[in-house]
Amino acid sequence: MGNKLLMPGMSFGHVSSVALEDLKRGLLSVNDERECVLLIDEILKKGDFTVKNLLIDLMNQTKDEAVLNICIRLFCSVCTHDDLKKVENFHFLSSASEFAVFTFVAGAVETMSYEVVPYLLTLWEEWEDTETEVEYVIQDALDSFLNYRSIIEENARLEEVGSLYFDVIKHKNLDYYYYKTLQVFPGLFTQEIMTALYIAAQKEQKYHLYLQASLLSIYTGKQVPVDTNALISKNEIDLMVRYIDDLSDKDWTEGMKYFYGHPVEELVK
Repeated sequence: MGNKLLMPGMSFGHVSSVALEDLKRGLLSVNDERECVLLIDEILKKGDFTVKNLLIDLMNQTKDEAVLNICIRLFCSVCTHDDLKKVENFHFLSSASEFAVFTFVAGAVETMSYEVVPYLLTLWEEWEDTETEVEYVIQDALDSFLNYRSIIEENARLEEVGSLYFDVIKHKNLDYYYYKTLQVFPGLFTQEIMTALYIAAQKEQKYHLYLQASLLSIYTGKQVPVDTNALISKNEIDLMVRYIDDLSDKDWTEGMKYFYGHPVEELVK
């Protein structure tokens, strides 16, 4: 799998010190797909989303699995509801490898949009009873949006989950973005992480909230300072408390999706 990961890690790295104009100028002259997607990444991290269509085109045209992987991850992190409504943006899924499908499904939670659920339901139908990691990750993603394992049962059928989806969205403002059925806000991630850190510190264990740490790092543009491989002590808790204090200096809007601290779109009033 390593050769398929062009940019491993829980986020997309630090923001480049290169001026935005220079990055965009470089994008005009680049011919290599890998260099292209890395430049797109740097431009997006500066809050310039005008290159998103180029990202989508590359995602649907590339034959390079490493490029496709990072395109999918970036798309899930910066897409809007409208981007998800456009079926043509998902042409890559028609011929995607198991690895690419897994990448998309694993990134579905990062879309923070209920518009991704119909794609997950369709993929579940295709992968049902395969007993693969893809099938299990599809179910996990759907549970994150719908909480179906608690509302129905652990082994709920596809048809039941599909019906629940229509019931759930009746009670959601679909202009907003969500994490685990709640309007997204940094405090949702930090609360989970801090709870896990306190428990891990008491038991002198590692904490295993890689997803939450990744989502928070990408959402805010500030890397969570505690390594998920570290044994947790008071030092790691103090690091996280200072990190949260730093985040509180910014005025975050509940229900708004951010990428590296930049709103991907303005909320409808």
